[in-house]
Amino acid sequence: MTTFSIRYLPEHLEVGNKPVFRSATGGNTTSAELPIRMLGIDAPELHYASAVESKPGAYDRAMAEFLTGKGKDLDQGLRKYLEPRLESGACTRHLEAGKAAHEHYQAMLEKRLARIAKSRKPLTPRRLFVMVADEIFDNDARLLAYLNASYTKEELKQIPASKRPSFNLQMLQDGYASSLLIFPNVPKPGDLEPVRKAVETARTKGKGLWQDELVLLGFEFRWIVDTILGKRSGPDRLCADLTTGALYQPQQYWRVLPENRLFFHREHASTALDMGFWPVP
Repeated sequence: MTTFSIRYLPEHLEVGNKPVFRSATGGNTTSAELPIRMLGIDAPELHYASAVESKPGAYDRAMAEFLTGKGKDLDQGLRKYLEPRLESGACTRHLEAGKAAHEHYQAMLEKRLARIAKSRKPLTPRRLFVMVADEIFDNDARLLAYLNASYTKEELKQIPASKRPSFNLQMLQDGYASSLLIFPNVPKPGDLEPVRKAVETARTKGKGLWQDELVLLGFEFRWIVDTILGKRSGPDRLCADLTTGALYQPQQYWRVLPENRLFFHREHASTALDMGFWPVP
């Protein structure tokens, strides 16, 4: 049997194997429960590797000794940047910040999803609004998305946009997360500036996690733990400065303020150059 050869390349498929089956609601429809990793933000960890709430100091000693051990060959500037951040129970302090971020997010969700009738009687909570970007799943097979409450048309008219930011943006505004922008999941220009402003304001005002200016950010905590465990040998993403266009090697990310960082995987280095970023020698 002859088959016509169409001139078309199928879409790139990504795999997410975390959803839990709940029910089949038709011959082609499935209801599932799945974890969502909120795009563009990075809250401190609540648990990572063997560091958990019941054992928050799992890596305190290893982090205190990191720069003379597994991290001894890191860039000198990065070592100087990390030195004060790895003292005084760095792992414990980070997980405490993670617990605070988790509690804040839960309280925020309860408030933002609540619906109250005119009679003051609680109604069924709002559903979630979910919007994905170019990459659908992360390396842990979680859905990558921007989240918000799903408002009715009437509510959208009554509630100003400033009072209903995405959950992602509100966590940045409240200071319980820093931005983590990784190409190709980059906000549109009109959405990028509010993200940068939210982080800058929270950081300079010492809100949320920024109350402790030396607490490790989420991605820093992860790459340090991974390096201690022998899974990595330091940070591994290029870091661009959104204000100057400079593109730094992974171990130079500390030279860019948190609100101005845009990360690129090494395989996207040529794309970064095509976008106008220039490599720092």
